[in-house]
Amino acid sequence: MVSIDAGFLGLMLYPNAKPPKDPNTKKPTEKVVERIEKLLEDLDLTHERIIIPAPALSEFLVLVGKAGPEYLNDISNQPSFYVKSFDQMAAVELAAMELLARSKGPKRLPASPDAPWQKVKFDRQIVAISKLHGAHTIYSDDGDIKNIAEDIGIKVIPCWELDLPQSKTPLFDNVPSLDPTIAPKRRIILPDDD
Repeated sequence: MVSIDAGFLGLMLYPNAKPPKDPNTKKPTEKVVERIEKLLEDLDLTHERIIIPAPALSEFLVLVGKAGPEYLNDISNQPSFYVKSFDQMAAVELAAMELLARSKGPKRLPASPDAPWQKVKFDRQIVAISKLHGAHTIYSDDGDIKNIAEDIGIKVIPCWELDLPQSKTPLFDNVPSLDPTIAPKRRIILPDDD
């Protein structure tokens, strides 16, 4: 069982979603669509179920606005997607996580210190729901989710660390792409008719 946050849900359902910045290059993550497609293929091959925590779904629905009903329909028609709510058991799980964190000493600051407290609460709920339902991995680009999840032993994989699919044209992988507006025109040489 794996879990995703609102950002990954957007990348999975909307191929033109804005790619997250890779912290190593400080540029948008390259080949996001291909990475997400490979992830979905890999999850399908291993018959992995995907938890969508209700707080993540809520964040996603706010982002898509009026298109929300269409996306809800798409989600409900995906047999591997399971929307899980923040219920009584998730509240108990979150309280246990919080007590464990407090027993370890001073709280770790959020990855983004200017994050609103409500966001931090949502992140904790997403992690608690994921843990409650047995997720071994959360796919998220959010540093706060990473901090919270890794404190309780759940692996977090951001988009820029996803595997790329095997190339269908390996001979051209290292060839720099050319701007078609400045690329030289090819000459076609026809054989002599002699």
